[in-house]
Amino acid sequence: MITFIKKNRLFLLASFLLPLLIMTVNFAILGIYWHSNTTVLAGDAYHQYVAFHALFSSILHHGSGFFYSFTSGLGLNFLSFSAYYLGSFFMPITYFFNASNMPDALYLLTLLKFGCIGLSSFIALKNMYSKLSNWLVLSLSGAYALMSFLVNQSEIIMWLDVFIWIPLILWGLHSLMDTQKRTLYFVSLALLFIQNYYFGFMMAIFLTGYFFVRMTFDGWSFRKLLDFAITSLLAGLASLIMILPMYLDLKANGEAFTPVTSLWTDKSWYLDIFSKNFVASYDTTQYGAVPSIYVGILTLFLAILFFATKSIRLRTKIAFFLLLSFIIASFYLRALDLFWQGMHTPNMFLHRYSFVFSILVVIMAAETLTRLAEIRLRWLLSLSFLTCTAFVATVLSKHYNYVKSLNSTLTLLFGIAYLVLLVASRKKWLSAKQFYIFVSLFMFSELAINAYYQLNGISDEWHYSSRASYDNNTKKIMPAAEKIAKDDQTDFSRMDETQPDTANDGMKYGYNSLSQFSSVRNRKSSSTLNLLGFRSDGTNLNLRYPLNTVLMDSIFDIRYNLNSNEPAKYGFEPTSLPNLTKNTAALPPAIFVANGYSDVKLKKKAIIANQTAFVNALSGTSSQFFKQFYTDKETTNAAITGGNGRVTLTQKNAAEISLSYTVTAPAKSQSYLKFADATYQNTDAQYVKVTLSSGNATRTLFVNTYDTGSLINLGYFEKSTQVTVTLEFPQNRYVNFDTTEFWAMPVNTYNSAIAKLKSNPVTAKEVKNGLNLTVTAKTSGDLFITVPYDKGWSAKVDGKSVTVKQAQTGFMRVPVSKGQHKVQLRFVPQGLKAGSICFVIAIVLFTIYNKKRSRA
Repeated sequence: MITFIKKNRLFLLASFLLPLLIMTVNFAILGIYWHSNTTVLAGDAYHQYVAFHALFSSILHHGSGFFYSFTSGLGLNFLSFSAYYLGSFFMPITYFFNASNMPDALYLLTLLKFGCIGLSSFIALKNMYSKLSNWLVLSLSGAYALMSFLVNQSEIIMWLDVFIWIPLILWGLHSLMDTQKRTLYFVSLALLFIQNYYFGFMMAIFLTGYFFVRMTFDGWSFRKLLDFAITSLLAGLASLIMILPMYLDLKANGEAFTPVTSLWTDKSWYLDIFSKNFVASYDTTQYGAVPSIYVGILTLFLAILFFATKSIRLRTKIAFFLLLSFIIASFYLRALDLFWQGMHTPNMFLHRYSFVFSILVVIMAAETLTRLAEIRLRWLLSLSFLTCTAFVATVLSKHYNYVKSLNSTLTLLFGIAYLVLLVASRKKWLSAKQFYIFVSLFMFSELAINAYYQLNGISDEWHYSSRASYDNNTKKIMPAAEKIAKDDQTDFSRMDETQPDTANDGMKYGYNSLSQFSSVRNRKSSSTLNLLGFRSDGTNLNLRYPLNTVLMDSIFDIRYNLNSNEPAKYGFEPTSLPNLTKNTAALPPAIFVANGYSDVKLKKKAIIANQTAFVNALSGTSSQFFKQFYTDKETTNAAITGGNGRVTLTQKNAAEISLSYTVTAPAKSQSYLKFADATYQNTDAQYVKVTLSSGNATRTLFVNTYDTGSLINLGYFEKSTQVTVTLEFPQNRYVNFDTTEFWAMPVNTYNSAIAKLKSNPVTAKEVKNGLNLTVTAKTSGDLFITVPYDKGWSAKVDGKSVTVKQAQTGFMRVPVSKGQHKVQLRFVPQGLKAGSICFVIAIVLFTIYNKKRSRA
């Protein structure tokens, strides 16, 4: 390897720097650079990845443990979460950043990862095709590193690491098959599975197909098949250290398989392959996207020329054609498309396996370049004509509105340039070195232009966040998080925001939170919370705190609120920070339930009844916490129709749809308007403008109803107060929603229940991967713990192990007897011990196997 580095050091450096510089320049054109006014945060990068990286940094600094985090969804299996989102050797770099400057960390990591992708692909391709000129290998490594799949999905930073390992895996597979050297394949494949099991699954499918395809070069060999199978299985066994805990978590909380309801994938059409191979072709990364497969015009053309080579056997050409056809068929056939993606429909970013098409095209291009002298001029011209015809047909079809004259012009110009270079090389008009250099110059120019338009597509579709917007939210939220951390050092508490920046603010700023937006989540607890009024419907991808009752705040230990928009809540007192209030009635995360807790049946669309039944089960009472009250007056400027508990408002004139209620809010009560299950004519304006007027005070709220609960806070009133509530629906011709209801929570009933729940005192302190609790119980009963149930939890009461039981589907209970007790709750992910044993066994077995096969 040292000799290899010395011999190729300039090209190694170039392979790292060129993708990095191209991305740097293109980001800079968009106004994105180190500490720029525009950040690299677009879409999920803003709502997820910056928060996840900030949490990782916080754990490195504070040692709170890598197994469990309370900063999201009331509690989260952090190891399983990391297996999906944070599997990267670059993560330690986050130690040098915090929430306030984490956007710069993601910018730096993105550039470094693109550089490393270029470097690893150069190293792999040069070793796989050692006879190729360094210039051509550099060009192919650039095509791989800057493929459209990577650039137009660069906001999903977790995917980039995968592409550092893939070239090394392929090099390892070539070494295993050609020279019986299997260590690189074993190590790199195991690390891919450990870092990203999701892409590891897709690569396992591709590697199986590619192994059999490559077997056709030398003919069938049972020895090679056995070697491939054993080494691959041992790599899989080693990866169980991460995959087994992840699998068990998914088994407990994952979604059902997506049913195959149609033969064809959505919106696929005949010429999709060519439409996405135009230079600068970008459609969308949301729904209805065509697979992102571009790796450069010349790379594609060389892959087509693969079938015109003489020295490659027909059986090999057929094998490559079949594998390529299988991948292409997957873009069209719904069952195959789902199969690649684990039988789950992706949440946008469709056809996530389409990168394997690009990989295969690069490999075929490399095979062609090693045999370029075999290509006859007539083949160049004939295939050029056929390729050009396909591109022209794509344009003339007018089916793809994203294929514009710019795309056609760029593709034509670069296509002509490459054809001229190939003909010039064939005719000896250029020396070999001149040909190689010109190919590199044109390819990197083309890739740079394409990358620019891919990033522009992201900018237009997802919008790179401004630094000012990010900083403003940080200045608002971080001081509150820091104050809570300082004031509650020995006491566990949670905070949430009535108008959050993202659902993952708890992760970003290091406070314990109920809200969550993550593909890895505890679906059972989220489903229960949804029935109790915290929005988490569908597949529970989101769990949202806003617009629920004070009663649920107290039960789930929401001790602090950042409230800059809603009316004041009963029992929430001001603190020394603006907008930060403290809930004096908040209960600890463990509530003592006398005589034990029994589950209650929670019903859909019955939030008020569910909350009442749940709190009565905890407190052993039969209280009515809410009372319905009715409107004094109701007016609207829209046509109103309805039935079966639904109301439809239809615009009658140019004025925006509005609906007003005048109500008398009861004395000594917290009042709410229930506004639920709204659907809108305009899917780009799914929100309601709420204006609250009482006396001389007026307050306006903007409620995005698709990610909030349904109980709009009208405020707490000491005396009966007349309130006018106006709902407006901007930019909508009609809107449909459940019949509205007004509810009041008399505070005397509320206070009585809270006092009873506090009568058996419980204290809680967060420790590394767990909680320490103390309870003084006046009778035997259960500790109901408002932390998601997971089989990884274990408990000790006064040093003796007890069974942690599931309660109310998504939560936990621990039985305790009368008296004072110390309870220790600790979390070790289910399957970690078994996975670790498998990891050690796999390494030992591979070492023994490798030595024996090497000797043989």
